[in-house]
Amino acid sequence: MQTATEAPGLASSINAGAFNLGNALGAVLGGVVISHGLGYATVPIAGSLMAVASLALVLLV
Repeated sequence: MQTATEAPGLASSINAGAFNLGNALGAVLGGVVISHGLGYATVPIAGSLMAVASLALVLLV
């Protein structure tokens, strides 16, 4: 919000959109893991790998 002083509504909507995109990608990743027969126990591992990849992306930017 400090960076987008001219358009705080736009900044808020982009933040909400990124949150929803993360939710959707997490659901897709979980579905792919299960559909490939890796089992339910692998879903948290895939989720943690996605979180690490997201953190790496944030640190790069």
